[in-house]
Amino acid sequence: MKKLILGLLILVASGFSMGTKSSDLGGFSVLTIDPANSNIVWKAEKPTGTHLGTIAIAGGRLNFTCRQLSGGSVNIDMKSINVTDLSAPDKQKLENNLRGDNFFDTEKYPQARLDIVSVDHKSEPSYHFVTVNGNLTMHGVTKRVVFTADITKNVVDQFNAQADIDIDRRDWNVATSNIKYNTLIYKTVHLHVTLQANKPTERISAL
Repeated sequence: MKKLILGLLILVASGFSMGTKSSDLGGFSVLTIDPANSNIVWKAEKPTGTHLGTIAIAGGRLNFTCRQLSGGSVNIDMKSINVTDLSAPDKQKLENNLRGDNFFDTEKYPQARLDIVSVDHKSEPSYHFVTVNGNLTMHGVTKRVVFTADITKNVVDQFNAQADIDIDRRDWNVATSNIKYNTLIYKTVHLHVTLQANKPTERISAL
């Protein structure tokens, strides 16, 4: 019996000496969003056709409680709005219009932000689908959004997810001041969001 207890003590001690961290067992952790592997694909429609494009994600962080997504924020670079279904000169013309005050007015509102308020991990039958409640701040307006996210990878040092989010542009006063645009462009804008977050790089301070 004494030998068994001694063996257990040695095993526990060796685990601590190998650098076991509380974050490996659960608790609270933070991953930083990787802009190079994250982006938004948008689609807007009108009676005469569809336009497609991308918007860059500038960064942010995701919070995890016991290895489950629990909060965080995503920063969006609105000046990066890109049109992918047109070629020059129509491409540049539409991009400049989208960045102008008829639409997103990116000089005045250069960034948008999604703040994750809560995550429901029991709302879908498959474990990797979760329901996200958040606040989207864009064009000087903050509105609640609710969407389903598909978590494709969730390990200690990396997180990958994607989501389809439909928003009503009128809730953020986008293209509402121009009668022509507000009438011809459908109210729903479709967003496909891809996110990758990684463990922050540890900084070694000088001695």
